[in-house]
Amino acid sequence: MAKQWKCTVCGYLHTGENPPDKCPVCGVDASKFVALEQAKVSLLQEMRETFQPHAVAGHFPNALLPTALLFTAVALFVTPLSLSDATWYMLLVLIPTIPATLVTGLYQWKTRFAGKSATIFQRKIQLAFLLLILLLITVGLRYALGDPLLGSAVWKWGFCGLLLSMLGCVTLLGHYGGKLVFSLMNR
Repeated sequence: MAKQWKCTVCGYLHTGENPPDKCPVCGVDASKFVALEQAKVSLLQEMRETFQPHAVAGHFPNALLPTALLFTAVALFVTPLSLSDATWYMLLVLIPTIPATLVTGLYQWKTRFAGKSATIFQRKIQLAFLLLILLLITVGLRYALGDPLLGSAVWKWGFCGLLLSMLGCVTLLGHYGGKLVFSLMNR
């Protein structure tokens, strides 16, 4: 009976006695494949083993969201108006940058990986759209309800929760991007 092998970079599944010499999706060598029964790894374990700090924080939107969250946290205890306004302006800057990042990412996926379907690409696309939706909800609510730091406790902590959710998205996007970039560099 033929074994199933999983590419640990992009998630491609291969059936055969041995893994392919090269992944047909992302191009890494056979050393990046594991037998499917060995492939069940939790996301946290995978991130711990393959975490690349630069991939998480290296992109423009990925840098702005942690800063927006930090400014909001500091504004809870210091001068709310100036830091809260800075958060607002950073969120507004994200509105055009996230779609630009999404479009350029889709372009690279089509040109660099021939648009091949793999779990890693599906996750990155889904996370990018989720990030954009969360951003638009956050900006819309901020516009409609005003400064969260001057509003009710529900709005204040709900706003922080939205920022944390977006931070989670960019962390995972950076993780998956790092897996692709650093795995390709090591082939």
